[in-house]
Order: sequence, then C-alpha cells, then structure tokens
Amino acid sequence: MIFKNNSVSVRIVKRLGVSRFYLGDFAVWRWKRLLLPRRYEFGKGMNPHMAIVGESGGGKSNSCRLLLKELSAKGFNLIVLDPNGDYIGIADSVNAEVYDAARCGMNIFELDNMGEAERISEIMAIFTKRLRLGHVQSSLLKRCISYSYWINKAKERVPTIRDLLFTIKRFEARATGGELRTLSVLHERVSLLNTSPFSRSIDLKKVMNGRSIFLLSSLHTHEAQAVYMESLLRKIYSMMLGEGYQRRPTYVVIDEARKISESSVLGRLVAEGRKYGIGVITISQRSSEIDSAVLGNSSVVVSFYQREPSELNYISNYISGGTESNRLSEIRRAIRNLGVGEAIILDHRLREPIIGRFGLVPTARVCLKHFIESSAMNGIEKEALMESLAKVCGDSKRIDRSVLELKAEKILHEYDRWYISNPRNSAEHDIYVNLLSKKLKKDGVSNDIYNSAYGPDIIAYRKGRRIAVEYETGKKNLEDVRHMLDYRKKGYGSVVVVVNDLHYAPYSKLEGVIVTKASEFLASPGSSAYVGEP
Repeated sequence: MIFKNNSVSVRIVKRLGVSRFYLGDFAVWRWKRLLLPRRYEFGKGMNPHMAIVGESGGGKSNSCRLLLKELSAKGFNLIVLDPNGDYIGIADSVNAEVYDAARCGMNIFELDNMGEAERISEIMAIFTKRLRLGHVQSSLLKRCISYSYWINKAKERVPTIRDLLFTIKRFEARATGGELRTLSVLHERVSLLNTSPFSRSIDLKKVMNGRSIFLLSSLHTHEAQAVYMESLLRKIYSMMLGEGYQRRPTYVVIDEARKISESSVLGRLVAEGRKYGIGVITISQRSSEIDSAVLGNSSVVVSFYQREPSELNYISNYISGGTESNRLSEIRRAIRNLGVGEAIILDHRLREPIIGRFGLVPTARVCLKHFIESSAMNGIEKEALMESLAKVCGDSKRIDRSVLELKAEKILHEYDRWYISNPRNSAEHDIYVNLLSKKLKKDGVSNDIYNSAYGPDIIAYRKGRRIAVEYETGKKNLEDVRHMLDYRKKGYGSVVVVVNDLHYAPYSKLEGVIVTKASEFLASPGSSAYVGEP
C-alpha cells in the first residue's frame, strides 16, 4: 500500500462488545473498559482518508495536530487549509511554510492545463454556488468572464478578478433596465473577491512537494474563504492528474469542511486521491454537512462529543451501522458522555468501534517566520522588529536564521534600516508610502493607505475633498506615470506626487499636479499645503 508506515497511536480506553445477557432474541451491547489500555494505530486501512467531527471544544483540532506531527515525523507532505489559525502553532515543529491567504493565493482564471471553455465552466460552478447566483445572473457573468478571456488574450495574459470587475463595468455602461440592475448586483458580489489572493498565484508545485499551512482567517468573508478553499482544491486535483503519482504521499487537511459542503472536487479528490498518493482529512462540527461521498470513502471516522439531536442521531446511526437492539442507543449515549480529548473511532479494520483518548499537543505561541512577515507587512524598523521577536522567542539564533531564510526567499527586504514584506512593490515604495501616511496623520490630515494598482497609494481627506497622494521611486516610465496621473485627476480633487530626491528633475515638469521631493515633504513642519489647504 502506498501509505505504509503512516500509523498514529491513540490510547484505547473502551471498546463496544456484546454482553452475556440477552433481551429477547437480541444481544445487549455494552461498552467494555479495557483492563490494560493499549494503543490503536491509524493508517492501515483500505484508503488513507479520514473524517473528524464533533462540537467545538471537544478536541478535533488537537487530534489533528497530533496526526500532523506524527505524519510529518514519518516524512509525509502536508497541505493544511486553516480557516481559524488553529495550526500555526505547530508550523515550526512540522517544518511547514505558512501562507497567509491575504498575500498568497491563486489566480482562479489560470487555465491549469484546461481548455478555456472547460476552465470557464469550472469558474462558473464555483461562483454560482459560493456567490449564490441565480440563472440570469450566472448567464450574464459567464458572458463577462468569456469577454475577459477574449480581451486579455491579445495581451498574452489571463484575466484576474479586477479584470472581470472592469468588464462588468463596461457591460453596465451599455446595459439598461433589468440587465443593468443584474450587472450591478454581480459587481457587488464579485467585489467580495477583489483582493490580491485572487489575482496572483503561488508556486503550487512547491506546495505539493512540501509542507504548507494556508492561513485563511485574513479573508474576512465566508464567501472569500469558500472560493479560496475550493479553488485551491481544484488546482491540487488538476495537478494531481497532470503530474501523476506523488513521490512522497501527501495529506490534504481541510478544517471547517462545511464551508465547501457539496463540493464536487472534494468528492473527486477523495474518490481518486489514493491512486495518486493523496490522502484527505476532513474536519467539521457537523458530519451531516460533509458530502456523503467523502464520508463514505473515509476509511476512518472519528467522532468527538456531540449533543445537537439531529446531528447526534446522524453520526450515531452512521457509526452503529446495524439494527441490533440498543446498539444505536449505546453509541448515542457514549457520544453524549465523551470527555474532552475522547472520541469514538470507527475503522473498517475493527469489528466494533472503540473509544480512544488523544494526548494534548503542546503548540508554540507563534510561527516565527509568519510573525516576521506580519510585523513587516507595512514596514518596521529593524530594531523594533528584533525587539518584538525577542518577546515571543528567546532563541536569537533561531530568529537570525528565520530572518535570513525570508531574505533569501525574497519575501523580506531591507531598505534604509527598514524591513518590508510586500511582493508587489519595491521595499522603498512601500516604506515611503507608510512614512508619508504617518507624516500626514502627525500633521492632522486624515488618510488611508490604498496602495493598489487600481487606486492611489494614499487617499487623504481635507475640507470634504479627496486628495490622491502618490510616491514615485523614479524607476517607472514617465509616460506611464502621466497616463496614471491623468486618470487620478478625474477622480480626485487634487493629486500630490512625492518623488525620490534623485529623480525629482523630470517629474517637476508634470502639469496639473503638485510635485515635491520626499525629503522636503517629510521634513516640512506641516503637510497641509500639499493636500489642498488654502
């Protein structure tokens, strides 16, 4: 079997067995305590898939952390979809990379070895279900997606969510009546996904051949998390078929699996994954919300404490799997009496289910590399960063090693004694955007950092007017800058351009905007003049 040596031990405390007493013609079932508790080992079933269910606080995440630590010790690859940050604490101990979904994602429009029509069909399946679209809305959105592909094909690129939103706006300009209202609703719903994760892609091959934890809590809407999870699973499935058998077996862990309930790709991944060296562990508070194909194909089902009547009946009936007198009622009673860390385990290898007890898995306060990335997201002085790191980790060698690794991976950048983590821009650009924002606030000018290709770096507010503030490093083509500023002038009361001192001369000739050197802007006693103060 391709998943050999992936056993994980759990202490057995009770087993279900038939007593010597009979009620009429039926056996009476009782839970029997083992005189000498022994170990139960996962991982020797007909397939590697597992389902873990139970109410919050029962021990689901702890049991999964135990599984992950032992699986990593045996050399397995791991991909964990973590909506609540429950697994970051073991990232260092299992040697896993943490991918913050707010920064690392996948462009869902990439073809992934599919034809364009097939990919559009996949995207529509996700959007229709996750954004709750009706038939008319789906039909219009499909036209917009097809047009986005067509218009971007000439540029030899695939569209992004932002391109799709732009296309919807173009359709709105020509629409009337009911179609205009439908497009307006579509724009509002698709805007929920207008974030960086859905416009750029991570190296999925690297993810498939290593250990990764995807932190989804930074995506603040249910819809965004569901689309992210399903899109990633579809990419994994596509790569699985394209690459063939994994050199090292891989486990995909899906916490809060209810977010993608009835996902066709999850069912296909569970049904076909074993042949390609992929196992799936699904975790959910409610077993009834896990697709029946997923539950049916899971060799092991683990149920923690449950008391909600309909859910209790569902999982008890599934585990009992028989019609003997009081068997179902014994299992239902056992589930309601489980303590924290205890669970009923159903394994096809065992004649009867057992009650097992999972040990507590200690976790670190933080994942060091993720802490560094989060701290440096908007720029931080080196001394301040090191001071923060010392508070969460007393190992200076480990801190230095993590910093060096992030710099080698070109995630962390150093500029003028500042550390910054933003893959889209240069370190200089993002540092100065934050410096300018702090300076404006210090001078009493309220502002928001926007820092997007679809808006200014900073939006400042003065006397009821919006002012666009742009920082230019001087490395961009001046003609492109003029086009960008012309667009900004249409939407803002005034435009301020702050330029790197060394490149001030050519920018000083720009018309219709306020141009100043970075040193002058930051050194001036007040920034009011730059943002429209009379």
